[in-house]
Amino acid sequence: MSKVSIVVPIYNTGEKLHKCIKSILSQTFKDFELILVNDGSTDKSLTICKKYQQQDKRITVINKKNEGSIPTRRKGVEAAKSKYVMFVDADDWIDAKAIETLYEEAVKNNVDITVCNMYRVLGNGILIKKKVESWYFHENKIYNEEEIKRDLVTAYFHGHPFPSSLCAKLYKRELLEESGKYLKKIRFLGDDLFYNMEILLKTRGLKVIGKPFYYYRYGGFTSKYQPYLFDDMVNGYLIQEEIIEEYYHNTTEKNYNGISIMLLNTFKACLLNVFNSNFNEFEIKNLIQFYISNNTVIKCVSNGGAIKFFPKEYLNAIRNKDTEYLYHLGESMYKRARIRKSLINILSKIC
Repeated sequence: MSKVSIVVPIYNTGEKLHKCIKSILSQTFKDFELILVNDGSTDKSLTICKKYQQQDKRITVINKKNEGSIPTRRKGVEAAKSKYVMFVDADDWIDAKAIETLYEEAVKNNVDITVCNMYRVLGNGILIKKKVESWYFHENKIYNEEEIKRDLVTAYFHGHPFPSSLCAKLYKRELLEESGKYLKKIRFLGDDLFYNMEILLKTRGLKVIGKPFYYYRYGGFTSKYQPYLFDDMVNGYLIQEEIIEEYYHNTTEKNYNGISIMLLNTFKACLLNVFNSNFNEFEIKNLIQFYISNNTVIKCVSNGGAIKFFPKEYLNAIRNKDTEYLYHLGESMYKRARIRKSLINILSKIC
């Protein structure tokens, strides 16, 4: 039995998949199994997976119908046989010493999770590579069970930069297997965050490693409409509300302020999202009207922390159901985002 299982969820990654797989097979740490889970790709991703499987007996290929990231990762975890599991996204790659470092730190410090920093890169990272500047990575640190619950889980309530991604982390497999109840309420937005939130509440020890060993490919953005974004936003708030009521009786007000601000920030993304659809102006305004009639959104507008954080014009527009104001807000964000995405897409192709 191998010591580490590497799970790579794959959907139409194409030629980028080569760099990901090669980076894993080139690790200084050799005692691992690589589980490639193809989520119904319609390009050559499955062919690429099978090619590498023929070359290395440590590779297992799972081919399944398209279901999305949550079931795809779950399928990989179910197939894993090792004590530890690491996720690598199919268009990213890892440093040659990534697995060795994360595994040795987990064993040496007897912790359930090890977390390393990452680089955000454009294209192949040859010209543009930026280390994540989060104060969590300013030093190597071990968090005990109380500190994880007090400092790391609550960071998610307030949008603080403790990484919510499943990548750049090594987990004890049992934590992944025993968690996931909140994912039943989420279609896409926040699946990493709410999985990690539940996992961290069960974690006894965690080691943060300041050095980056993971390369996150930034760019290649699309402007695809996400039909479940609003529902995921509301359900995400309700999940955090449930966690606060169960685990954080002494800091309820502070944490409610945090999740209310987070929801209203995400609400702006929902306004932007509707402009990525094929809806006409009348249909968009009707959808906005539906959004601002939601009880959870209405409740957050009245939250004390949100009132201090956001401009009055924004909160009043939601409170007074001013669809004109919110329509033009979404439209202006869409125009700015389109320019930015075009620029990043160009840079990601030439870097």
